[in-house]
Amino acid sequence: MTVIAVVLALLLERALWHALHLRESGWVAGYYQWLSSRVEASGAALQVIGCIAGLLLLVLPVALAAFALDRWLPSLTWVIFAALVLVFSLGPRDLDKELEDYIAAETTGDTERARSAAAVIIEHDAAQRLEARAESVEEAAFVQANNRLFGVLFWFVLLGPTGLGPVAAWLFRASDLLRRAAIADTSPLPAIAGAFERMHFLLAWLPARLVALSYAIAGSFEEARREMGRGAGAVGRMLERNDLLLVLAGRGALAKIDTAAVGVAAPAQGALRLIRRSLLIWLTVIALLSLVAWVA
Repeated sequence: MTVIAVVLALLLERALWHALHLRESGWVAGYYQWLSSRVEASGAALQVIGCIAGLLLLVLPVALAAFALDRWLPSLTWVIFAALVLVFSLGPRDLDKELEDYIAAETTGDTERARSAAAVIIEHDAAQRLEARAESVEEAAFVQANNRLFGVLFWFVLLGPTGLGPVAAWLFRASDLLRRAAIADTSPLPAIAGAFERMHFLLAWLPARLVALSYAIAGSFEEARREMGRGAGAVGRMLERNDLLLVLAGRGALAKIDTAAVGVAAPAQGALRLIRRSLLIWLTVIALLSLVAWVA
């Protein structure tokens, strides 16, 4: 059932790309501000507890629905529900489409459109690592693939057999949305911003390492391994320990791969190809695991 829900969700996302604005997350900023106002007068420890409670509150409706459908309705209904939750947990925007738009703009020399498309992909945290637009987009793509796609799929598949796959997928997405809301806050409370960052870091830790391995397998394994080894001792903010690993693995994997691309858009084209190859690897592994579980 899990693999059927995954395939159905990915097909729905591609078929309904023009309607993906429905999963835009502008409402999260309001929820974040409401939550911050409720806990800001408390001590740091209570602020952290409040942040955890706020994250779980966002997940509660999905958890109740998943429990009810799994318990009282046919399996097909659960698959449809799980696929819909997965569609809304991915993103919120389609990274493939954003990279294609950026590549097209750079290729045609539309600088203003390229700058706008790059800003959407890079976002706040990825923008801090490198000034050059093309390389910033490449780095951000490696990181965003985990935040928008692979991390969601990992938790969905891991807990899928228990019926909690949709809950876990939405938990990962909600943690990323609240973390980004904290980043966008011009005057965040340190305990609150740090709590959301740590929660997402913990949820992203294992999928980030599997994604890095996928990049290595899909590209130049030795170069990816060498780059990750060079960055093993790097010290930075907590979240960047995941981000840096993904960037090093991605850029190393592409080091000796002919991407058949030239010009300023070449880094983004290479990143897009590597992410697509990695997704194919993930889908193959998910299908094989599902087959083994079914046979067993």
